[in-house]
Amino acid sequence: MENSGPSFAFYCVAIYLVFISVLGVYLAKRVKNQEDYAVAGRSLPVYVLVGTLIATWMGAGTVMGGANSLGYQFGFGVAIAFSLASPIGQLILTFISKKIRRQNAQTVPEVIEKVYGAEARFISTIIILLAYLGVVAYQFLGVGTLLQSTLGISVETGTIIAFVVIIATSLFGGLYSVAYTDFISCLMIMVGLLIGVPLAVCNAGGFSAVIARLPEGHMGFGNLSFVQVLGFFLPTFVYLMGDQNMYQRFFAAKDEDTALKGGLWWSLLTLLIGIIVSIAAITSRALYPDIKPAQAFIYLAQHGMPMFIGGISVAAVAAFIVTTANSFLLSIGVSTSWDLYARYFDRNADQKKMLKVSRICVLGLGVLGYIMIKYFPNILALQMYAYTMYGAAISPALVAAVVCPERVTKLGGLGSMVAGGVVTLVMEVLKKQGWGFAVTYPSVLPAVICSILVLCLFQKRSAA
Repeated sequence: MENSGPSFAFYCVAIYLVFISVLGVYLAKRVKNQEDYAVAGRSLPVYVLVGTLIATWMGAGTVMGGANSLGYQFGFGVAIAFSLASPIGQLILTFISKKIRRQNAQTVPEVIEKVYGAEARFISTIIILLAYLGVVAYQFLGVGTLLQSTLGISVETGTIIAFVVIIATSLFGGLYSVAYTDFISCLMIMVGLLIGVPLAVCNAGGFSAVIARLPEGHMGFGNLSFVQVLGFFLPTFVYLMGDQNMYQRFFAAKDEDTALKGGLWWSLLTLLIGIIVSIAAITSRALYPDIKPAQAFIYLAQHGMPMFIGGISVAAVAAFIVTTANSFLLSIGVSTSWDLYARYFDRNADQKKMLKVSRICVLGLGVLGYIMIKYFPNILALQMYAYTMYGAAISPALVAAVVCPERVTKLGGLGSMVAGGVVTLVMEVLKKQGWGFAVTYPSVLPAVICSILVLCLFQKRSAA
């Protein structure tokens, strides 16, 4: 059948990028102080909260890596197992969402300091910066690569366009701009997935025809063992439990009930998206068995869907990337200004000065991210290490600080963060050297176990 073709897909992507850039700048007029910039004045209604949670969490990895690549390369069962990590983690966060909102904080390190002290705040801020800056840089490249495939321009030119759009939606309006443009992006993402993928399956002859064309065992777990599947599941799960982006959205909710309702819808819709992307992955494998796994969804959109829906679906890929990038950039910008500048350099800075500093940090870190991707592309190989590091070093201590602050101790929190980080590094070194245990088991498993054990070992004892 005829597909959307590069030119039509490009126009869809271009219209989307221009629209959200203009909307992002327009929404900047709502920002009057640092709290408006960092947490949208703690005013987000349910529908906007759900949209920004989905759009922020479902990044480029959703349609280029994750369930997309795993489903194409290994099998439908692996993609579904990976997809379950998000809604399970989201449900747990939803159950504690009222406690998260009650913290009345702006960043994760701020919450950590309340329980574990200033040293823990500093350590957690550095870990977040290291993890998130690599993600921002990778998203610049992701949009550049997408524009190259749809327009034929160079990746370098596309990356510059990505930089301008992402800066426009995060620098001026902060979380106000990011949250409301996320909501628009989420609508487009849902349209592209809910309509485009079923049409692609139908055009392929139906789901039974797709299954018939798959390699033997591709509806299951392929040749992967349980431990290998667990290695894909756990890093996402533990990272989500401490992801500062998600906590900042709950901080920005209008009230505790809004946080709870938003979290419930977020987990349900994320599960639905994961299933649809998994179906798209195996459909692409059945129709186009010789492409790269990362291309599965984009190729299906351009060649297996009707022109209009295919164009929207490709634009939805751009939405996945941009919404992730501006959220991560805003997050580290606010964290740098709030957790480092205000905490260690100018404790008396007022709201207006902090707003100015936050914008400077967002712009500066955005430029640094662009420099990283332009001159030091190999540094992005550290991204997955940083994700595992974040999940092991931050998540256990953070969740404990929110759920049971009366039980944990400063020594336990600091020890937990250090243990999670050190074990992650040791496992990665041993894996490089070919040690059997490190190769067989995912780094995150022993790292998280050690982190939790240290946290429990130094907890406060009840007076019995």
